[in-house]
Amino acid sequence: MPYAILRFQKAQSGGVAGRDRHNERKKTEYKSNPNIDKARSEQNYHLIEPSGKYKQCCMDRIQAVGARTRSNSVIMVEALITTSPEIMEKLNSSEQRQFFERAAAFLYERVGKENVISAVVHMDEKTPHMHFCFVPITKDGRLSAKEVLGNKTAMSKWQDDFYDRMHGFYPELERGIPASITGRKHIPPYLFRSAENVSKSYDAVSKALQNVNIFNAGKKRDEALKEIGRYLPDYYKLVEQTKSIDGYVTELEQKIAEQNRSVENANRYAGEQRSRVRALNDTLAVYEMKIRQLQAERDKAQKIADALPPEIKKQLKGAKRHDYER
Repeated sequence: MPYAILRFQKAQSGGVAGRDRHNERKKTEYKSNPNIDKARSEQNYHLIEPSGKYKQCCMDRIQAVGARTRSNSVIMVEALITTSPEIMEKLNSSEQRQFFERAAAFLYERVGKENVISAVVHMDEKTPHMHFCFVPITKDGRLSAKEVLGNKTAMSKWQDDFYDRMHGFYPELERGIPASITGRKHIPPYLFRSAENVSKSYDAVSKALQNVNIFNAGKKRDEALKEIGRYLPDYYKLVEQTKSIDGYVTELEQKIAEQNRSVENANRYAGEQRSRVRALNDTLAVYEMKIRQLQAERDKAQKIADALPPEIKKQLKGAKRHDYER
């Protein structure tokens, strides 16, 4: 099912530079995201181009409105905007740009175009998408991502409104089931990329170790140690990153177990209900048979009554039941 996708990520001062390097393609290599095709990076384009580095742009805007900051203040919010691949594949390049312009217009209304520091569309990855970065300034000039984005209920309303806007242009889009209902959490894609990198490193280490023997122990051992040196930092980094989702995995396992129990109970209940239905059907069959017998007897009685002479019918109508029981 095709969806319109809108996700938010908050960034404190220390996390803005990394977003800048990634979004504006300032890196020479992208080991954390091997899906980037650098040969196509020249196809990327801006709806709003930053006037400088993200952090400086954020601080300039904060200073311009006179907002106060703390050491842990969220100074930038990044919105990721895209849609399901099947939608993008149907749109030509100008139609794709129009999709992002319509999505950006929705966000301009909500966060203020004057607070947007960059809106860049990436065409060099599998599915075109836009990174829309803004400073979370409230209408009365305060820095507050919490107030601009709102709580879980407000975030669900964001999704509803975004869907309503985009569905008006693209009727084939569907509204996903809110996370507040499904209980699901978003797992950042970079974790999957990190896992993929570690897996590749593991294969390289295993291959290097397999080639070590008594004749080449020195050289091959050094190669293996060099590969292990590359592998371990990524491994430890992945372990640290995945700690944040361990609790979520446990929660999912518990929910799956609960669902399985519910299914078992439902099946057991359904079995009981099926037995009751079968019993009712058997009883109904007996009643239907008795009814048919009564109908047959009634038809016989009617034929006999129709054959009686009128004077006999008149005499029978005037008689009382106890007259027949003597």
